[in-house]
Amino acid sequence: MSFLILSQLMNAQYSFSGKVTDKNNQQLAGVQIILSKNDSLFAVSLTNERGQFSIGNLPKAEYSLQILYPGFTPIEEQRDIFKNINAEFVLVEEMDIELDDVIITADPTNLVRRTATGEIFYLSESAKNSGDPYRALREIPRLNVNESLQTVSMIDGGKLLVLIDGKIINTGITPIDPKDIESVEVIDVVSARYMRMGVKNILNIKLKPKREPYQFFQTATRHDVPLRYSMGVVYFEVGNPKYSLYGRGALDRTVKDDSEFSTWQKDIDYFKESAGDSQTNNKVSIGELLFKWSVTENDYIAAHVYGKWNDKNTKTWGEGIFDRDQKENFSLTSADNNVADIKTASLYYKHDFTPEKTLEATLAYNKNSDNNKGERSETYPHDLYNNLFEYRSDRSSANLNIDYSWQWNKVNSLNIGSATNYINDNINKISDNVPVFHHKAWNEYLYATFSSKAGNLLYMVSAGLESIMLKAGESSNQYVRPRASLSGTYRINSNNSTRFSYTLTNQTPNVGQLNPYNTSTDPLVIIKGNPKLLPEQTHKIEASYTLNTKGFYFTPSITYNLSNDIIEPFGYKENGTFVNTFNNMGKYKSLSTGGNITYRFKENRGNIYIGAYHHTDYFEEMSAKQSFSLSGGIWVYYKKWIFGGDVNYRNYVFSPTSRIKQLTPAYSQFQVNYNFTKDFYVAVAIPYFIGKLSTETITQVGTYNSYYKIRMIDASSHPWILLRYTFRKNSKQKIKLDNVVNSKEEGISL
Repeated sequence: MSFLILSQLMNAQYSFSGKVTDKNNQQLAGVQIILSKNDSLFAVSLTNERGQFSIGNLPKAEYSLQILYPGFTPIEEQRDIFKNINAEFVLVEEMDIELDDVIITADPTNLVRRTATGEIFYLSESAKNSGDPYRALREIPRLNVNESLQTVSMIDGGKLLVLIDGKIINTGITPIDPKDIESVEVIDVVSARYMRMGVKNILNIKLKPKREPYQFFQTATRHDVPLRYSMGVVYFEVGNPKYSLYGRGALDRTVKDDSEFSTWQKDIDYFKESAGDSQTNNKVSIGELLFKWSVTENDYIAAHVYGKWNDKNTKTWGEGIFDRDQKENFSLTSADNNVADIKTASLYYKHDFTPEKTLEATLAYNKNSDNNKGERSETYPHDLYNNLFEYRSDRSSANLNIDYSWQWNKVNSLNIGSATNYINDNINKISDNVPVFHHKAWNEYLYATFSSKAGNLLYMVSAGLESIMLKAGESSNQYVRPRASLSGTYRINSNNSTRFSYTLTNQTPNVGQLNPYNTSTDPLVIIKGNPKLLPEQTHKIEASYTLNTKGFYFTPSITYNLSNDIIEPFGYKENGTFVNTFNNMGKYKSLSTGGNITYRFKENRGNIYIGAYHHTDYFEEMSAKQSFSLSGGIWVYYKKWIFGGDVNYRNYVFSPTSRIKQLTPAYSQFQVNYNFTKDFYVAVAIPYFIGKLSTETITQVGTYNSYYKIRMIDASSHPWILLRYTFRKNSKQKIKLDNVVNSKEEGISL
């Protein structure tokens, strides 16, 4: 008898019904009710005109419940159904702090919202369920994504800064479960807060709130065939709603990376020509930890440590001819060893006064060193030129950033803050026994940004003011420089919009451009910096149009730049030797016209894109320089397979004294992925399949001319294979605070 009762209980069926209203108790029709079990869709229902719904024949179990309605914040929770349930739910209108309330397409898998500075995209259900955030981001038409290499850039190849929930991160997007992605924003016009960092584009990934313990683990290894480059990496993150610890360890190694070169130099009294080979061996290791603590519902703390170590050895050998009064054959050899390390630590604090008012503060300290030593020899029949060099350089830097954000009435946003930075560089050229070059800089930066809308016009105004005090060797400089950006996006109709933007930037010189010591190993050339350099100022004006319809995304644009006091390579002759340095060269103008078009295949079977731009560079007292750039790619998904490739090419890059010609595409790669499961896959790729990476550089200053051609042999001919495995458990239970600290820098290098 007891067995019969137990059997009836196990087979019992229940119903889940209820009512959905807004906060004013108005009934909502057409609300989507979704029940899932074990990440699989179990039942779906819609509310009727009275806001009611009912789902019957449900076995006893724990379900994931989602309640979705456009314009309202979704409800997501776990439900134990062991009896008939009649529930009531209240949906709250979504607080859109991104100022993006213009939906330009009704397709729920292809929603795009215009902002004053960019666009916000939404992922399809298949992308969210892909298990890989990089695979999911392939849906975004503005991005070029490679999930195997875990890289994300703009569709035209431009670099971008990745933010999570509007916050700077340092560990990338790898730990993110795509199911947790609420929206993806691509920002083209950055505010003054980021202009100082040299950022031109931003990728902002907004996540759903997470509440409960979780685990994340990922490991990957990649190897060239035959062996050249090898990589191994491990990521992990464990935590609960209160605490979380993220970590990363990586090791890269390059062995016998061969290239070949040819070069010549000539002036009125000599001609020198040589050709040879070069080989590089390199080891890089990285370690990182990030601790996150949700102190209270409104207070968050994160502590971050990061270290990177690099050991690089390069050998070069070749033959040549030198003709001054008579022709002489010579042989050349060189060896270079560079050992560098970066160590950083930072502390982050965030306080939410209200959901609309937030204060953030980051304190960071960086310490890094760079030791470079080597030897270059040229052996002639009756002479020997031998140059031994050794540099020891170190940098200490600290920064304090404070930022306050306030949103109100859904469409208004104010952001104000400050950034204080101190840098202390010491460059010691031991081999020449010269005084240490000291470079110290103190920067104070204040900024403010306001965003709002008027009808169909969304706009943003941002301004910043930077005070700089620096001492480079015996030269001291003090100056104040502004930064500003202005952007407006006008919605023409549901599928068309236009944008106009203006930015003003001032970029300070780096320590390599200021260092006055000769870093060249060539007896005919001196390479040194200029400690008297000033910041370069650039005005940028851009107009663009966007069409988004039926899987197509088309963005033609025109960009005009005007730069003053530009820091450019500058050459002159001194005692018969060519001196290559830097100078503030006056004015420079450029004009770029072109666009990108992307098409996403139906049923998310992949995408195809192409971009083309024409560039014109105007240097003072020189004729206009013309060039073009092309990019394109196609990716196709078929069951467990992914096939695709990308190409990026620009024929010329100009400076006032030189022209770089790209003989082959700067990037081309064909790739095949096979997914054993959504968390475990293998990738095989052929890099530079169009041709071995090759460039040639021509320099001309007065009567001095030079030519240099390099061809990367091994990097272009070694296919590679990669294995990556990802484990996630209870990813919905992740702490709300994400990887918010970004204190590490690239380090000092000449």
